Amino acid sequence: MEKTLEKRTIPDCNKKVYREGEHIATIIDLEPIEIEEVVKSAAEESGQRIDWHYFGGRAVVKALGNLEKARHYLKLKLEEQNHQGYRFTTDKDSVIPWPLS
Repeated sequence: MEKTLEKRTIPDCNKKVYREGEHIATIIDLEPIEIEEVVKSAAEESGQRIDWHYFGGRAVVKALGNLEKARHYLKLKLEEQNHQGYRFTTDKDSVIPWPLS
């Protein structure tokens, strides 16, 4: 089922990315339409499979392929919007501290 916001449709998260992708970032304080645009643009420009879904009121971004490239393009797209409400995961993360700093 697709979510409809502001007369625009957001597709469901890609099932393969949802199941097999690595969690690369968490985004807060962006509208779903904005998240979709950022993530879609990062995926297109990076050539990597990147998608997102909500969990616990936060946007969880996952990727398949070259994770560093995916992170790089996602960061560029978030910076274009001057958005600071995100955190990239690392191999040392067990939980993501909030609020983001």
